[in-house]
Amino acid sequence: MNAEKKVNWGILGTAKIAADRLIPAFHESKISDLVAVASRHEDRAMEFADQHQIPRAYGSYDELLADNSIDAVYIPLPNHLHREWAIRAMEEGKHVLCEKPLSTSTDDGVAMFEACGKNNVLLMEGFMYRFHPQTQRVRELLAQGTIGQPRLIRVAHSFPLILQDRNDDFRWNKEFGGGSLADVGVYCVDTARHLFSADPIKVFAQSTYHPDHSAEAETRAILTFPDDRVAVFDSSFLLTGRREYEVVGDKGRITAFDTYNPGRGADVRIEIEQGGMKTVEKVPATNEYRLEIDHLSTCIIRGERPIITREDSIGNLRVLDALRESAHVGVPVEIAVAD
Repeated sequence: MNAEKKVNWGILGTAKIAADRLIPAFHESKISDLVAVASRHEDRAMEFADQHQIPRAYGSYDELLADNSIDAVYIPLPNHLHREWAIRAMEEGKHVLCEKPLSTSTDDGVAMFEACGKNNVLLMEGFMYRFHPQTQRVRELLAQGTIGQPRLIRVAHSFPLILQDRNDDFRWNKEFGGGSLADVGVYCVDTARHLFSADPIKVFAQSTYHPDHSAEAETRAILTFPDDRVAVFDSSFLLTGRREYEVVGDKGRITAFDTYNPGRGADVRIEIEQGGMKTVEKVPATNEYRLEIDHLSTCIIRGERPIITREDSIGNLRVLDALRESAHVGVPVEIAVAD
């Protein structure tokens, strides 16, 4: 693929996140063309394609994957389907952008990356917040030693799914890989690992459930990192919307607001406190989903490795597995050093 060629994309499924977030990003991109969508129901695929100006619609995922003009696919399917359809896409020579979490277990994630290597394609998990200038600015401030040595990270990510009257939403279904931990808690885990540039060595979690649903509704957790560093987070489908994190060091703290879902056209802010003085930085609005798509398309064109790596995704899955185990047994769980 040469530098003048755009990357042709297809979408497996007609998920709300695709309609609300990814499709507008595709339409903004100058190096990515969204050319097809597939659904298990042809009528639904055709209606969705018409609504969102997508040239082709397929009545099955396999039909889209058989289209040799498509270079890459975006997978926003329910979590328990990620492994199957990512691997099938890669076996057809397609590069894959897969919604978070990459899969429902570490073993599934490993199998996905094995297929990635075997078929000489790229696989990237969809953590769009990593590409937002807010996240990059926080990383820059930490690297500059603005708050000294970071020792504590607090992350909160919640929204009241319980009020949306969507009882058929797969996120309430344990068998489909649902739950707040998988949906929003995974952002908390990735944020802590990303900002500390390390993996936790021990975790402790507690989960609560809503009586009408099988998947956990809330999880609260403590992640212990090397060098006496700690991250704490809570994820919830029951609490009001919160999307923020705080990094505390020996010389100050940084707080980032409206992370993960800042809204279209919305500036976001960073607060920096040092010695009792507070500075507020506003980060201009940007479409982080477009940045995410453009990054993977650029990697496809240039044959480069995405910045969200196998180590990132498998590391997150190892932590999620340990958190689920801890919540089940009621005691802290150690995480072995990765191979």
